[in-house]
Amino acid sequence: TLPLFDAPSSMAFELTAAELEEAVTERDKDAINKAGGHLGIAEKLKTDPKVGLCGTELSEESLARRKEAFGVNEFEYPPPKSFLQLCRDALDDLTVQILCVAAIISLGIGAGLPKHREEYGYLEGIAIVIVVFVVVFLQAYIDYVKEQKFRQLNSIKDNYAVKVVRNGEVHAVTAGEVLVGDVVELSAGDKVPADGIFLEGSKLRADESAMTGEPIGIAKSHDKDPFLLSGTTISEGSGRMVVIAVGSSSQWGVILKTLIVEPSSTPLQDRLDVLVVTVGNFGIGAAIATFIASMIRWIVDGSEGKGWDGVLILDYLINSVTIVVVAIPEGLPLAITLGLAFAMRKMMADQNLVRRLEACETMGSATQLNADKTGTLTQNRMTVTDAYLGGTQYDSVPPDDISDEFAALLAESICVNSDANLAHNENGTVDHIGSKTECALLQLVEDLRSAGKGNLPESSNFAYVAGREKHDVAQRYHFTSARKRMSTAVPMNGGVRLHVKGASEIVVKLCTKMMKTDGSVRDFSPEDLAAAEKAITAMASTGLRTLCIAYVDLDTAPSGLSDEPPEANLTLLGITGIKDPIRPETAEAVRLLRQAGVIVRMVTGDNKLTAEAIAREAGILEDGDDGLILEGPVFRKMSQSEKEAVAVKIRVLARSSPADKLMLCNLQKSLGEVVSVTGDGTNDAPALKDADVGFALGIAGTEIAKEACDIVILDDNIQSMAKAVLWGRNVFQSIRKFLQFQLVVNVVAVSLNFISAAAGITELPLAAVPLLWVNMIMDSMGALALATEPPSPHLMERKPFGRSAPLVNKEMWRNIVVMSLYQLIVPRAPVCRARPPGHRRERRGWALQDSSRQLCHLQRLRLHADLLRDQQQEDQRVERLRGHPELAHFLFHHLPHHWHASGVHRGRRPHRRGSRHRVHEPHRR
Repeated sequence: TLPLFDAPSSMAFELTAAELEEAVTERDKDAINKAGGHLGIAEKLKTDPKVGLCGTELSEESLARRKEAFGVNEFEYPPPKSFLQLCRDALDDLTVQILCVAAIISLGIGAGLPKHREEYGYLEGIAIVIVVFVVVFLQAYIDYVKEQKFRQLNSIKDNYAVKVVRNGEVHAVTAGEVLVGDVVELSAGDKVPADGIFLEGSKLRADESAMTGEPIGIAKSHDKDPFLLSGTTISEGSGRMVVIAVGSSSQWGVILKTLIVEPSSTPLQDRLDVLVVTVGNFGIGAAIATFIASMIRWIVDGSEGKGWDGVLILDYLINSVTIVVVAIPEGLPLAITLGLAFAMRKMMADQNLVRRLEACETMGSATQLNADKTGTLTQNRMTVTDAYLGGTQYDSVPPDDISDEFAALLAESICVNSDANLAHNENGTVDHIGSKTECALLQLVEDLRSAGKGNLPESSNFAYVAGREKHDVAQRYHFTSARKRMSTAVPMNGGVRLHVKGASEIVVKLCTKMMKTDGSVRDFSPEDLAAAEKAITAMASTGLRTLCIAYVDLDTAPSGLSDEPPEANLTLLGITGIKDPIRPETAEAVRLLRQAGVIVRMVTGDNKLTAEAIAREAGILEDGDDGLILEGPVFRKMSQSEKEAVAVKIRVLARSSPADKLMLCNLQKSLGEVVSVTGDGTNDAPALKDADVGFALGIAGTEIAKEACDIVILDDNIQSMAKAVLWGRNVFQSIRKFLQFQLVVNVVAVSLNFISAAAGITELPLAAVPLLWVNMIMDSMGALALATEPPSPHLMERKPFGRSAPLVNKEMWRNIVVMSLYQLIVPRAPVCRARPPGHRRERRGWALQDSSRQLCHLQRLRLHADLLRDQQQEDQRVERLRGHPELAHFLFHHLPHHWHASGVHRGRRPHRRGSRHRVHEPHRR
């Protein structure tokens, strides 16, 4: 076939990317018609509907010009933040900012004044800077690694093959290589790589549920709907389209650009900000009080003639900064990061890929879960679960008592009278290509072969393939909305056999005979018709979609078939009940979530009857509940006050749209609820983005849904969400444990320094550097030990914390105050005694840290500070005595013996080991 034209490459395109993007966005058929329809669009894009891009349009220069004019088909995902950007985000933490201010002041005074510089006073500021670097770099590294894992996951799904026509030949290229003007071949199961206009095809239908939420296949034609949208899939038929928008100009890219916004703060971040402000105010208040007390003493001493040393004021300022540093729990950001990172790794093993670290904890506070039905609560696989065969109702399929003759004829009718296909997936599952209802029937054929019914041939391929190859199709009458049935005629013994399937209430009335399960055929009486209709009603009332299967043998030759199907005097084979069954673990997961105080509701596009049946089977609805069942149109028409009144009471929202889900999510958040949402489609992205925790389905979900979410459920299973709640509560509990452990030390340290400064002690007993070591190293190791504690199933028996629960509750504050007073009042009590075997101590609430360990920890720190000060004083005395050898000889050989023999030096006992004249090394020097 010759191309429609072969225009010079220098000619400019007659259509712009913006015009084409607007036409698709508005679904403007008038704009397409003004451009000359599909043929005019192809001509203006310099392509041919039959042979695609050809001639000079395939030269490198022309392809580059085409890319420059319309862009490339690479979706502009929000660019991942660089490591430096993540470091900058980590610096937004209030604790880190306070430490930075303290470091600047400490470095300025420590390095600026000669006296402090000679005493290495700047080391304190350096130590604070090191702490800031450790916290910031660790947080940034964890965020960077998890983002890289997510990008790697999505890049795999983006690289799928596409069939394009160029120079009249079909070429397989990746989705990223598709250009505007390419002619793309599409068939059932294919994913549409870019926005396009329908050119030609046979019964082409597109599943646009990922974009619009409508689960019904949309028929494509020049007159009704010529637009094919990127990211959708072809559900039935085959055809061709011409690409008119790619990348960021396609509908896929337009939605993606709306997601490039900074996420809002999580409940955990809000709680941390409140806590840091509280602790910071306490530290700043103590620092100001310390400085005022020191200044009053300085004024009093000056008035008494002891001198007015202005350098002391700077010492008082350094002491005040030290108190602020001591008050701030420097290890808190690091401890929370370590706890969340550990939970993230464990949640990955539970099929939860965490994209936002704070979501680990937020899910533990969740009070609402708005879950999709398809794929989350159910298996996303239409299955024949019930059947009415040969006049008998079966609730288990395939039944054991059917004959091989009956099973063979049933399998033959299903195989030949279908356009659908099955395909093996890489992960061992089976993909359904085409009509989901027909695929459920094809799966029934596989089950018949597995059960040994119908003498179906064994092979490595699907059983229906052999059934189709065995019979040639004489004529096929496709499904229409008017007839509501599909028929296929195959040659049989000189005549034809017409296989029919369709709406049960229609096809069953066309039957005059019925085949029994033993293979015999008898008349279909009015009583049989009544029984069949009763079975149809019973299956429909439980949410099943029913299909009637029948056949008729005709003496007509295949060539004598008319355009109208001879669908009369049919023989009934059976009525099948088809549904998307719930997952085996759904009911238990819903029970766990309800027990944990999380309200689970189902948001679905199905009708009210089907949705209610699924909700009761899953345990979302139970007898005696006050939960409501509403439909989306009814919910949308309510006033704002009426919506707020029912937003939490709804258990099933049927016939709902993605806009309804977003509205429900925002309503619940405005009422103070912590909301989690599941979604799989591109149109679910706004709700996933606005929810406190958004769950995207890893298997059925689109890339845009995953881009908008906080957690990707790799197995599309609601049980994974229950595990996320468990881990979230465990993280919250670990954070509370660590806070009580850390705040006791900080309160005691601040109080002790304040009392010392008020008492006139120039050198504070607890400096910033030792406390930084304690907070960053010792306490972080303790936090890691607490965070790695596995979650207890009992956590799911507690009610959710909600949005307003503080990190430190009243009971914890009481424990912190009592423990701090005890350690301040009895600072040198022998508290490190070993406990006798079998000793037990009750632990109440969150007070799970051993107080004696905290006291020993602080006591050791104080003793180390005393020894360090003694060492420095002895070294100074040695330096002074170097010029007086006689005095030094007397002191080092007589006085130490006297001191240690009498045991009066600093209250210590004489040494008992070895020689009783043994002395400490500092004194020997």
